[in-house]
Amino acid sequence: MADDKNEIAEQGSTSISTFDDNLLSGGTGLEETTTDDFAIPFIRVLQPMSPQLQKQNGSYVAGASAGDLYNTVTGDAYDGEAGISVVPCAYNKKYIEWIPREKGGGLVNANHDISILSNCTRDPESRRYYTPEGNEIVETAQFFVLIDQKGKAPQQAVLAFTSTQLGVSRKWLTMLRMARVQNSKGESVEAPMFAYTYRLTTTTQSNDKGSWNAYSINQEKATEMSIAMAAKYFMGAARSGDVAVKEEQH
Repeated sequence: MADDKNEIAEQGSTSISTFDDNLLSGGTGLEETTTDDFAIPFIRVLQPMSPQLQKQNGSYVAGASAGDLYNTVTGDAYDGEAGISVVPCAYNKKYIEWIPREKGGGLVNANHDISILSNCTRDPESRRYYTPEGNEIVETAQFFVLIDQKGKAPQQAVLAFTSTQLGVSRKWLTMLRMARVQNSKGESVEAPMFAYTYRLTTTTQSNDKGSWNAYSINQEKATEMSIAMAAKYFMGAARSGDVAVKEEQH
């Protein structure tokens, strides 16, 4: 099984090829594109009923299992127990408005702040918030990360935490706030969030309503300088709005 997943993970890889200079002189063909034309991948945790695990579904990924990590753009599946190395670069929290799936689903507004909740009612059983129109407001914590691909160019991605996953997000933010580095004077200072690489794996969580697969985060090592430089650039792009995120309904 592990070999199958490694084979899957090679699909859509971002390895760098050597190219003839004459073929590089006419541009890339992407000159007329904008950030809205590209989809930055999300890294999702596969659940037993995920489409990627259903053989009759067009999104089926052979060899993938519940608890694996899934790249929504490349279709790569990563073993959830072994995990992947990620470098956090930026963070935001949104209150995203969705049309409920039973009413057809779809995004309404991805840029609400917490004030939207004052106009909502909360279902006492599901504890979900709904607008007067019946749309659901989903508190969403997003981390913009680089995936360390071991010798290949790091890949940009987004991790989105909602519902019970928000507790994992808070723990990660606490780890990031506590992280320290030494500056050129030898002083201990608060580290930028990309100073350390983290191992992203999955684990099983449960409550009185059932069980599910969830993210698990652990600090791994100091980030290599080349990746740290790419991470700082990605941080700036995410903060300035130059990174377009196409929200996906869970």
